[in-house]
Amino acid sequence: MVVTVQGQSEIVEVQVHWVGGYGTQATLIRPVARWEQLSYYPQLLARVATLFGQGQNTATIAATLNAEGWRPAKRRETFNADMVRSLLARQGLRTPRPAPATTVPRQANEWTLQELVHQLAIPYSTLYVWLHKGVLTARQETSLAHPIWLIQADATELNRLRSLHTAPKQWQHPADTPSS
Repeated sequence: MVVTVQGQSEIVEVQVHWVGGYGTQATLIRPVARWEQLSYYPQLLARVATLFGQGQNTATIAATLNAEGWRPAKRRETFNADMVRSLLARQGLRTPRPAPATTVPRQANEWTLQELVHQLAIPYSTLYVWLHKGVLTARQETSLAHPIWLIQADATELNRLRSLHTAPKQWQHPADTPSS
């Protein structure tokens, strides 16, 4: 059996060589972790931008993408409004929702998780896991109705997090990586 992944995309070619000389070929779709790994990522961004330009809201865009057969990354079967918001923000077509953290007193170089998502283009779920594994240096502000995490990250730390995110996954062990 020969298995070939096209780059880091979701497309996998499988060839089975049977006893007797026969062969079977198939193309499979595997889950990927990041939007950028989707082979159709540029077309997806263009489609989302077109629908947004037509005045559709994020929930309607998600429903349209699902009806047209588009598939998101991250082991999900369907799009939702938050995913569409993220794709729009990546293109500068929509800003992220304002965070209540604007009223919280902050120290120098403190970021909310959502701000880091947009600054670093790292998925929220990745940063959240890193936060709870101690990869990020953070404090929780409880003066609001809902507690909010503030992550300490100067320019050096932002570069470290970018490098950690782009490191090959077999070498990346966030729990073993100390914060700066």
